[in-house]
Amino acid sequence: MSLLKIHSVSVSFGGLAALKKVDVDIRPGEIVGLIGPNGAGKTTLFNCLSGFQAVDEGTIHFQDEALHRLPPHRIAGLGLARTFQSSRIFRRMTVLDHVLLGRHRQQKAGVWGALIRPDWVRREEADSRKRGCEILSFFEDRLLPRVADFADSLSYANRRRLEIARALVSDPQLLLLDEPTAGMNPHESAGIAKLIKRIRDELKVTVFFIEHDMKVIMGVSDRIVVLDHGEKIAEGLPEEIKRNPEVIEAYLGRKHGA
Repeated sequence: MSLLKIHSVSVSFGGLAALKKVDVDIRPGEIVGLIGPNGAGKTTLFNCLSGFQAVDEGTIHFQDEALHRLPPHRIAGLGLARTFQSSRIFRRMTVLDHVLLGRHRQQKAGVWGALIRPDWVRREEADSRKRGCEILSFFEDRLLPRVADFADSLSYANRRRLEIARALVSDPQLLLLDEPTAGMNPHESAGIAKLIKRIRDELKVTVFFIEHDMKVIMGVSDRIVVLDHGEKIAEGLPEEIKRNPEVIEAYLGRKHGA
């Protein structure tokens, strides 16, 4: 049974085909890596999944719901959350307030509820803060001791963790991570690799992630999907992908692929 089913998805920008009839199935409980050279269409695919890019052809279904015509907030409401390739934080917002942004879809209080603040709104806010701290505690001593600190006081790696925490607090069933180790040293990258496994194993969240660090991809993924020039050229177990001549050619050139 598929949690996410991408069928024959194509996207073009003018005369440039960014995705060409891409098919991917992701099952519940998997960690699936998405790799490919720069410009292969990886982030475009993630943008299609999260509602930031329209699909020209094909379909995307998440738990039998059609995503390809839904706006981002409706997709998030179905249980799909993501992070982005570039860091997206509010520098002068606290760590806890950042995480509370991710609880928006679980909260029912509107403008009047926020102004009048009846008892049910207070309970809703308290529940959100409790859940926010629970998620922050998942990152051990990296974030929870800093709940009142501004985000711009965090290290680069902890800012990336904060973005993951903001996505996780929405209690998603599928988490999309766009290059979670980008800009990190090997030690920090190894920590993120362990974190991805814990997200699947302890929080029971399926993970689909883009990554350029081959050590992370090979060490974490149950399966790997490879894009090149908008087309899926390979899919399989890490050991299979490592030996695939088309993948080697895409990364290293025709001479090495041969």
